[in-house]
Amino acid sequence: MFDAYLNLNVFHLLLVFVRMGAAIMILPGFGTSYIPTQVRLLLAVTISMVVLPTVGGTLPPVPDSATLLVLLITAEAMIGFFLGIFGQFLLVPINLAGTVMGFSTGLMMAQAFDPASNQQGSLISGFLSEVAIVLLFALGLHHLMLEAVVGSYQVFPPGKLPDTGDISQLLSHLLTDGFRLGWQLASPFVVYGVIFQSTLGVLARLMPQLNILFVAMPGQIIFGLALLMSTTPVILMAFMGYFEDNFIGLVR
Repeated sequence: MFDAYLNLNVFHLLLVFVRMGAAIMILPGFGTSYIPTQVRLLLAVTISMVVLPTVGGTLPPVPDSATLLVLLITAEAMIGFFLGIFGQFLLVPINLAGTVMGFSTGLMMAQAFDPASNQQGSLISGFLSEVAIVLLFALGLHHLMLEAVVGSYQVFPPGKLPDTGDISQLLSHLLTDGFRLGWQLASPFVVYGVIFQSTLGVLARLMPQLNILFVAMPGQIIFGLALLMSTTPVILMAFMGYFEDNFIGLVR
């Protein structure tokens, strides 16, 4: 009987680890490329052992065939990937806002290595993304992400594949809301870009001999950075509220 109990718990730990590990590999902050894979796996195993007593009542018994076991593990991995992708979709507004700000301030060509995506990216977009990730942990929102994974056992019971149609609809609505919020966050820079470029057009007409691009580029960067310094706290707080509200809605 002790062997059966031990095998049952190992099997349940495996199920929880599959869902938790798949989510942690993609969730914002946890799934960044500069965190070693071994660290993420160790974190997933540790959290799985902690939450196993909480969700143990919802876990199914050991299946009789290997086919059912593979299907069960696949379903758990799909749910974990969905939760991770849900978190990544919530970063769309801050990335879009950073891109728009880069175009408006003339810093779009200033490329820097973004450790979160492991590739070159816009300087302002990378800066906002990194600060947003730091704030997620500083404000304790990483606990909310883990709570969403644990709470998913009430919405997506183990052994049942989630409705792909509902998931696709949810992600499409999330992408639409994120696109709208991204433009709202970058709206001061959109107005700044329109005013600045219109002013340059008027000056080019009034003084054709003046090299407008040579004179305007430093001013565009200086005024753009000043606007960035004054609006960044408001932008990040609005984004944090959006991130928190969506994950609370997912948990509840």
